[in-house]
Amino acid sequence: MAVFSALNLAACATAPTPTAAESQDALIQRFYQLVADGDFDSCVPLVGARNISKEALAGFEDKLRRMLAGAKAKIDSKGGLQQVEIVERVPSEDGQFTKLRVLVRYGDGNTRRERMNVFQEDGVWKVLL
Repeated sequence: MAVFSALNLAACATAPTPTAAESQDALIQRFYQLVADGDFDSCVPLVGARNISKEALAGFEDKLRRMLAGAKAKIDSKGGLQQVEIVERVPSEDGQFTKLRVLVRYGDGNTRRERMNVFQEDGVWKVLL
């Protein structure tokens, strides 16, 4: 049993830490999929603001949900979400903020380029309002 525990600890210790780019990619993929699924409760914690207090951001939640519902309606009207790809990434000098260009492919064959900004809040990447 002790050997099994030691092996588990060793495996955890050697697991690679995701890079900023990998973390940003995962965030964007998850965010778009949650919007497409209409799971706004799970989207809201993925969004933040750098210059707005958490209290003010909480007051903005109703508007955010309406924006997400509009984005879902657009995705639905274009045959659903087929693929999301980050095509350009411009990190800030301090590495705490990144400007992204995202290519969204829809089920009907249409594409759209969108700009998104992400930032780190307490070590976690979030979509910037």
